[in-house]
Amino acid sequence: MNVITTFEDRRQKKQWNFERQVLRKLSLSTIRGYIHTHFPSVFEHQKTGGSFVEDACVDFAIDAYLLGAEFSRFGYFGESEVSVRRRCQEEYGEHVNHLYHQLSGYLFKNDQDDNFFNLCEGFILYWWEKGFHEGEKRYRMKLH
Repeated sequence: MNVITTFEDRRQKKQWNFERQVLRKLSLSTIRGYIHTHFPSVFEHQKTGGSFVEDACVDFAIDAYLLGAEFSRFGYFGESEVSVRRRCQEEYGEHVNHLYHQLSGYLFKNDQDDNFFNLCEGFILYWWEKGFHEGEKRYRMKLH
């Protein structure tokens, strides 16, 4: 008997394998170190609950990294990094807004800080670019 699989199942397995391989190059200590250097004012004022902020940032860093790696195939085929980021602008913007609202709601209670939005955008951009370059490297080496 033959096993029948659908195209969607194969595509999903291939995507999971690619994500697993790309995530091997990423370490939690690197992410945590970058979080503390990128958001120093957040951790200076927090006596307790800093782990919540750190965990949320780790999740968003991994998501942005995977998003960049997923769209890196367009960079491999010749598109510039800026035009590829425009391709995934909706997901990218959702990551930035979600990180900003989650952290600002926890940190600022009532005040909203525009400079903090730029920090969140820079954070997501940094990890998106790292994922983009790692995925592009894997495509160049034919490891996809």
